[in-house]
This record gives sequence, structure tokens and C-alpha cells, in this order.
Amino acid sequence: MAVPAQATTPLFQSSFHKPNQDWTVVRGSATSDSSVLHGHNPSLRVERDGGSPDACIRLAPLTLALGKPYELSGWVRTGALEVRDLDRSPIASGATLTMDSMPFDVHSASVGGTEPWTHLTLRFVASRTRDQILLTVGNGGSFSGRAWFEGIQLDEISSADDWPAREAVQTFGPAYRRRRLDLSSH
Repeated sequence: MAVPAQATTPLFQSSFHKPNQDWTVVRGSATSDSSVLHGHNPSLRVERDGGSPDACIRLAPLTLALGKPYELSGWVRTGALEVRDLDRSPIASGATLTMDSMPFDVHSASVGGTEPWTHLTLRFVASRTRDQILLTVGNGGSFSGRAWFEGIQLDEISSADDWPAREAVQTFGPAYRRRRLDLSSH
């Protein structure tokens, strides 16, 4: 019988009280915004700048356990966020959460338009021992409007059936591979 996954103590919790405290602008612009609060906390307002069609904010580096499951979560609010495709595949996304180690098309749900605070989550298995959380807007395209992020958190999750088992993970530089289990013997 599988036991539901339970979150443990957060490995990371965001704080956007001070400019550039635990985050770096890769593309676009980002500003701590004390006029748009979530749970009495200032948010991070993300917009486009003249030099890039999309926006990407990289949070502080984290140490993860290779092969362990994690849950990335946070809140996003959007204002007139309109995303346009730039003739690439897959289709451009709105405001999302992802990890630096993930392909550009793997991310949380995408939020666009004008939406109130929306909770986003992304579960994944660590493929690197050092990784970073990315807040993206208009990834794979361009956008207009704004997005606000707050309450970004990373938790190691566990269950009685942690998979893949550490013994089943083989690393090849930054990549990893899981061996198949022979389920017929169970």
C-alpha cells in the first residue's frame, strides 16, 4: 500500500523584502513590490525590458539529493499578461515555476491574462545536486503585461515508496538514468 507523499521542512522559502537578496534577473526586469502583497508579504513584480522578449529570474542556488523527489510551489498573480508565440515549438508559456535543470518545456501550470493569486506546484526528481529555481514569464515567446510572484518554496517530499531508489540512479555527468524494476518477481 502506498503512503501519500508528505512535505517536510522547506529547503527554500522566498523573501522579496529586499532587492536582489536571493534572486538574479537573467532576462526582463524584476522589482520587489510592497504595493502588491500576498499574505502581508511583498511580491516580486516581473516585467519585460527592452532587451528581451521574455523574462527569467533565477533564485539562490540550492543543494539537492540526487534521485530524491521535491515539490516546488508558489503563488503568482497576473495583470493583462498576454503571451505571443515566436514560431517555435512548444508554445510559449505565461507565468510559471521551473528548475534550471529542466528542459524549457517542463514547468508548473502557466498563468496568463488577469488572474488573482494562483497557487502553482511542480513535482520533480532531482537530477543534479546543485540547482536553482526559475521564475519565468513568456518563456519560448514574448509577452506584455506583468506577473507577481510570492511564497516560492521548495520541499523535499517523501513517501514509503520513494522512487527512484538511490541505488537505481546512475549518473553520467549532469544526466541520470534509472534502472527498470522487474515487477514480475513481486
